[in-house]
Amino acid sequence: MADPVPANFLLWAAALPCRVDGAVRVVASKTRRRTIMNYTLTLTRWHKVAQRINAALKEREANVKTAFTATAISPWNKEGIEEKAADIARRAAESLAIIEAGALAVAAIRAALAVKNAQLGIAGRLAEVEAANRRAALYKAVIDGQKPDMVQPENVRALPGELIGESESWGFARRAAVAVTLQTADAALLDSLRERLAREQARATRLLDEIADLNREKIEIAVPQDVVAIAGLVG
Repeated sequence: MADPVPANFLLWAAALPCRVDGAVRVVASKTRRRTIMNYTLTLTRWHKVAQRINAALKEREANVKTAFTATAISPWNKEGIEEKAADIARRAAESLAIIEAGALAVAAIRAALAVKNAQLGIAGRLAEVEAANRRAALYKAVIDGQKPDMVQPENVRALPGELIGESESWGFARRAAVAVTLQTADAALLDSLRERLAREQARATRLLDEIADLNREKIEIAVPQDVVAIAGLVG
């Protein structure tokens, strides 16, 4: 929800080029006010807000690039071209300002989330989930990789002779052995892996539930008013 108290105001200086002795230097010569709105949302909501802003900025960035680098006209369409060009440049400049404000807003949201995540221990839990899932994936790969035609090492000597056949190669008979896949994981190991797999999966689920609960925590973050609309927030 938006902060009910009067909004804060920040002054933003626009960098304008100034030519001095044939060289160009940048000076801050134009200042405008940008209204800042405060919102208190859950961590989950803030993640979605940042994603929403980024998606909107991506589209606007493409439009700005097109407006300033790829605006084409037909040679015979000269009527009102100055006004059209000025309108295109004006709208692109407005989008550019929103992109700049949006990028700063996303950075501020991510920084605030990082601090809160560290305070709540979310980052540590996420690392534990990743480790648990990695171990579980390995255990599952070994378990699922066991095949009915695998042969235990102690049974190799008892394989029937017909597993060795005759094949012709350039007119000469040669003996070709059929490949046999050894079962190097014994029953005890496989039982142990199944237990560990279940344990790691349960651990990951428990940690994810804890993270979901922690993400319901709320924090207040300031968002520029001209970014509120693309962020999907109510001003």
